[in-house]
Amino acid sequence: MTVLFASDLDQTLIYSRNSMGMEVTEEELVEVERYEGKPLSFMTKKSQSALWNIGDSAFFLPVTTRTQAQYERVTGIFEGQHPQFAVISNGAVILENGHPIKEWSDQIRQTCINRKTIIEELLPEIERHFSEDWVLKVREADDWFVYLIIDRARFPEDKLDFYTATLKKLGWGLSLQGRKLYFMPESITKAGAMEYIKKRIGANYVFAAGDSLLDLDLLESANYGMLAAHGEAAKNAVSVSAHIHKTENYGIKAGEEILARVAEIAMQRQ
Repeated sequence: MTVLFASDLDQTLIYSRNSMGMEVTEEELVEVERYEGKPLSFMTKKSQSALWNIGDSAFFLPVTTRTQAQYERVTGIFEGQHPQFAVISNGAVILENGHPIKEWSDQIRQTCINRKTIIEELLPEIERHFSEDWVLKVREADDWFVYLIIDRARFPEDKLDFYTATLKKLGWGLSLQGRKLYFMPESITKAGAMEYIKKRIGANYVFAAGDSLLDLDLLESANYGMLAAHGEAAKNAVSVSAHIHKTENYGIKAGEEILARVAEIAMQRQ
């Protein structure tokens, strides 16, 4: 039996200093990403070792909202080369040996065009609804989606439901993750890309892990899912299926818990 371990990266397997929590010492940490000459993301040494050992019993598929350039900065979680496949840009792009699979992205692009969920259609709506002093920057992610860098202290939390409903009518999903507010076309999903890889490798069991609203479709499509207790989805008390389990631990220790559980399940299914 082939077990596919499809996991989000940020705040699921890897953590910044601000997101890792307090229950960890410097001696436990290992740097996994460096940006502009400075350490940016970390795992515990225990997590890194567990992930490297999972390759003996499960096929690891990174599934991230990061663009290709952002994903390629994360080198320390892999023992040697990056995995054969990776899902990036929230599912709009699938990498095979470091190169985008053109047929997949072409299909996603055409769907976005047909549904008018392209950045050119979105930007006027952002200007209309989000020209506020709490918006610090507007970023475009490889022409697939948009995210805002916001001042979280000034962000009107009470308006989030209104913003979500407004964008949903236009075919866009909204996800607030720390200082980033994501606008994602509903046709771009992590689950869709995972299913493509599942068929490619002939997997018959999927273990998925994540922390945000953008991860829920991935977890719902899996046989077994783990939702990080500290994440956006858990904090919003989103209703999920019975096969999705919330971690007991928070922060970087949740990453250890996820990896221990997937190793246990993968060994059981060998």
